[in-house]
This record gives sequence, C-alpha cells and structure tokens, in this order.
Amino acid sequence: MKYPSLRFVFDRKKVSTKTKKGLVQLEVLSEGKRKWIGTGVKLYSDQWNDRKKVVGSADMLELNKRLDEMMSVVQGWINDLIKKQEPFNFEALESFMKCVNQTENYIEYVERRINERNDITESTKRKHRGLITSLKEFGGITYISDLTKENIMLYDNFLHGKGYVQPTIHGFHKNNKVYIHDAMNHGLLKDYPYAGFKIKRGKHQMRKYLYQEELDKIRQAVIPLETIDRVRDLFVFQCYTGLSYSDFAIFDFKSNIVEHDGKQIIRDMRVKTGEDYYIVLLSPAVQLLKKYNYEMPVISNQQYNLRLKIVADYAGLDKNLTTHMARHTFATLAITNGVELKVVSKMLGHSSVRTTELYATVINQAVKDGYELFEKKISG
Repeated sequence: MKYPSLRFVFDRKKVSTKTKKGLVQLEVLSEGKRKWIGTGVKLYSDQWNDRKKVVGSADMLELNKRLDEMMSVVQGWINDLIKKQEPFNFEALESFMKCVNQTENYIEYVERRINERNDITESTKRKHRGLITSLKEFGGITYISDLTKENIMLYDNFLHGKGYVQPTIHGFHKNNKVYIHDAMNHGLLKDYPYAGFKIKRGKHQMRKYLYQEELDKIRQAVIPLETIDRVRDLFVFQCYTGLSYSDFAIFDFKSNIVEHDGKQIIRDMRVKTGEDYYIVLLSPAVQLLKKYNYEMPVISNQQYNLRLKIVADYAGLDKNLTTHMARHTFATLAITNGVELKVVSKMLGHSSVRTTELYATVINQAVKDGYELFEKKISG
C-alpha cells in the first residue's frame, strides 16, 4: 500500500505581495493526485521561506508552531493507517480533516464539543459556554497551540483582574480542563498545560449590598456634576433591575422592551452564563429610562466603578460602591420584601437556585449583625 507525502505550499495562486497576503496550505500528494488543506496562516510575499517556513513576522514562532502541530496531526493520522495496514484515500482524509479543521481553533473546538455532548444537561452546557466567552475576552488562548502553562497562568491573572471571586475562577479552570483533556484524548494536544499549576477552590465571599435606607440616600443626593449624576442613575437603575454590567451594557432598551399587561418587561440571555432572565421593570427603573429616552448612558466598567466612589461621597456613604453591588442590592431587597427565591433566581438569570440562596445567607447574617448591635445598645 502507498501512502501520501506532505509539504507546505505558500501562495499557490500567486496573489501575495508586500502589501497583500497569500495563504499557506498543506499539500497532500498521493499517486499523482493532490489535495490542499488550509492552515489559517496568511503571509506577505516576503514572510515565507520554503525551508524555515514563516520568517520576518512578529508572530513567526507562534505561526510556525501552529504549522508544525498541523503537520504532526496529519502525519500522525497517516502513521496510524500504516500501523493498522489500512489503505489511504482522499475521502478518509476529508472525513478526518473535518474534525481537525474544527479543532485547530481551540475556542471553536470547545463550542463544537459542548454542542455534541449528550452526557450533560442544557443548563450545564450554558455554564460551559461561559468559558467560551471568557476565553474570547481574554484573547490569549485561541488555538490549540496556545494551550501552554504560561498562557494558563496569564488567563488566571486575567480572571482575577476581572474581579471574579476565587470559586468562580476555579469554575472557569475546571471547565477548561474538561475540554483540554478531551483534546488530549483526541490526540490534538500532547502536554497538559495545567501540570504543576494548582488553582484553589476558595470560598464564596459575603455578598456586599445596600440597605434600602442607603439606596435612598444615593437617590436623594444632590450631585451637581452631570457625569457623576449619570453614573448615579446607572447604579440606581441596576439596583432596581438586578442587571449585571455586562448584560446592561449590551441591552437595547429602546427596541427590545416588551409591553405586557401595562408593564414593561425585559427578557434576554445572560452574557456570563447563557441563562435566560425575565424582569418586570419597577417604577424607579421606568422613570430613569424615560429620563434618558430609553437610551441609558453606558460607560466602561472601569470608569463606572471609579466614579461610583464619588457618588458614595455625595451620598455620605462610607462604602466602596461597585456595579456588582447594585445586582446584590436588587437580590437582597427582593428577598427581604418577600419575593420567593426561585422567582428571584429567574429575575437574576441564575443557572441554579443554590446560587440565589447565597443572598438569603447574606440576609440572615445581616439579621444577626443587627441583633448584636441591638444587644450592645440595650446592654450599654
């Protein structure tokens, strides 16, 4: 039995110049027939050398590594045919490459494997899609070749920089490991990038929130600076909707609010988890939407949090206000006012009521703190 030879071919159609890129393809030659497989690598005319492959590019190490890994995957498949004494044909190669082409990009691979899995619930799939969102936002792990210990550590730093609590960070890594092991089982990755790198599970921190009296102080504060006044309005709006910053920032209030039984309703899917949420807008939120003609003045999360410190000063509060505190405030006020946990869970778009139960724990702690304060006053 005869087996094919492999080589990389640059700019087969002769279109590249110093200002226009051409494709690098993997050529498979078998008994006079050829097939060209795309590598996803595009280069200018002076960035290719038949012996060294990619040259003169800032990304040449990464690109050459990607090409080497692709060559290794295809050659490994051919070697497996030789070992099993199975014949080569281009139809079998095409079938094999359907998988390889999808797995060349790690993010696309994770997305495909999530959709293919029948051993997990749809709710779990939505959680795992949160990994895809975080990897896209991180930007340092896109291809299989990007799965190195160094990049995993950078990803961990990125998650900490986003302000996630340790259990959430642990969850991202846990889900990532699932698909890394899966890729290794499919022969797409040799070295385990988490080797020697341990992530602590951590404990959930106490959710910080505002009492109704503190929220009222913020609403009633006189703020002469227009930019800070707008930030106050954004925060109050979040406190009365429970929307996270990422969901709030992308929602089109002017076009996507639904009217039902005289109420204005928001229905959408959470960016973080892919979970559906359902919110009936309370009157304070509706008032703010009308104030801005249903086009809320969204700013970057970083600037938002910085300016919230000034809002706290104007309101006379000695608290470090954050955008996520608004979401916690909504949850605790809803539960305090008698809304059932499962209903609050649907409002917030939680994937599990157990997540919502953490807010009930916070409230119980607040009650204990209140009794301790009461005891100090009456015993003093």
